[in-house]
Amino acid sequence: MTGYGHDSRSAGNLTFTVDMRSVNHRYSEVACRLPREWSHMEDRLRRLVLARVKRGRVDVSVTVERAADAPRQAAVDWALASAYVDAARQLAERFSLSDGRPSARELLAAPGVWRVAEDAPPDDAGDRLLECAESALAQLVAMREAEGRYLAEDAAGKLTAVGAAVERMRALAPAVADEYRERLRERIASALGAAPVDEQRLAAEIAYFAERSAIDEELTRLGSHAAQFAELLTSGEPVGRKLDFLLQEMNREANTIGSKANHAALSALAVDVKAELEKLREQSQNFE
Repeated sequence: MTGYGHDSRSAGNLTFTVDMRSVNHRYSEVACRLPREWSHMEDRLRRLVLARVKRGRVDVSVTVERAADAPRQAAVDWALASAYVDAARQLAERFSLSDGRPSARELLAAPGVWRVAEDAPPDDAGDRLLECAESALAQLVAMREAEGRYLAEDAAGKLTAVGAAVERMRALAPAVADEYRERLRERIASALGAAPVDEQRLAAEIAYFAERSAIDEELTRLGSHAAQFAELLTSGEPVGRKLDFLLQEMNREANTIGSKANHAALSALAVDVKAELEKLREQSQNFE
C-alpha cells in the first residue's frame, strides 16, 4: 500500500526532517538515505519501520540542517600541513628548485588541510531524530490503513460476486447429467433409429460421465477459501501472504471446474470467477 509521512524536529542548533514514502512490494524492504555523519542511525530507523510495516517498500529520507547562526570555526590539520611543507622542501632539494616553501594560501588550498569545525550535536540528538521518524511513520501508517479499508471494501464486493457465481454453479450442477442423458439418447436414436436402447449401458455411461464431471468438492473448497479470504480482510492483522495463498488455491479450483464442467453455462461462470480472482490477485499486492 502507498503512504507518506513527514515531520521536523529540532535539537540544539540542528533541525531534523524526515520524509517517508511507501509503495507496493511483495516483501518488506526499507531504504534509508541519511547524511554520512548520521549513518550510524540507519539500523535503528530500519528496525523502527519494520516493526510497523510488514509488507511494501519504504523509502526514508533524512536531512539535517544546522542553524545559520550556529558557531563555527576553521580547524587546521597541523600534521597534514607539516607533511605538505616537508614534501615541498624535499621536492625543492631533489630538483634544485629555488623556493621550496609553500605559501599559506597554497597550503590552505591543499586537500584536507582545513575544515569547518562545528559544535558536537546535543546528547539527545539521536532521540530527537527517532521521535521525528516515529511521527512521520505514524502518518504513513495511517494513510496505508485508510487505503487498506477502502481496498478491503472493494475486495469484499468482488468476493460477493465470486460467492454468487459459486451458488449459481451449485444450482446448475445437478442438471448437467440430465442434459447429457438427453443428448446421449438423441444421438443414439439418430444412429439406431427404432432399434431398442440398452438401458443398462446407457445408465453406466451416464454414471461415468456424472462422476467425471462432478464439481461438488471443487465448489465446496472454492466457497470455503472465499469465506476465509473474507475473514482475513477484517482480521486487522498482516494478511498479504495468506491472501496470496488463498487466491492461488481458489484459482486452482476455478480452473478444475472449468475443465470438468462440460456445460456451457458452468464454463461461462468459471470464467467469470477467474476474472474476479484476477482482479483480487492484483489487489492483494496492496494488502499488508
